[in-house]
Amino acid sequence: MNLRNVFFAFACATLAAASAHGQVAANPLARHTGDSPSALVGGAWNGADLEKRTNCTATQNNGTRGTYAEYDVTVDRNNSTLGITQIGITGLQCTYPGGYKADPDSRPTWTGHYSCTDGKTGDFTSTEILATAHAMSIRLAIKLTGSESCDVDAILGGSKF
Repeated sequence: MNLRNVFFAFACATLAAASAHGQVAANPLARHTGDSPSALVGGAWNGADLEKRTNCTATQNNGTRGTYAEYDVTVDRNNSTLGITQIGITGLQCTYPGGYKADPDSRPTWTGHYSCTDGKTGDFTSTEILATAHAMSIRLAIKLTGSESCDVDAILGGSKF
């Protein structure tokens, strides 16, 4: 038997074994297929707010930054709203209220207007929402509209028990 035939036989045996065991092990990414992110994301989270700012009026505000944050996430499925109150390590508070739509055939959408206690305001749209029982990651496209105007690519991420 040449090396090619040995490899082919090994590959066939591996595929056969994987097929036999494939029914037993569920895909770990499919565990929450029945749960929408809104069903999982509500509650108190601890994590970080990561931002990449571009096109800022004040060029010194361009760049990447991150800070510790606590998040209180509320979901009202009856009114299709999702809201986040973010408390930073410095005491800065920001609120993100918006309309939420969970569509089983596409990505969930969340859009709204946010404001912070330091005067920053902006419009946001979610581009990704990932939530499991113990981890969340929400990616936002933000356009600052107050005294500073920037385009912000943000990730709100956290963990909880």
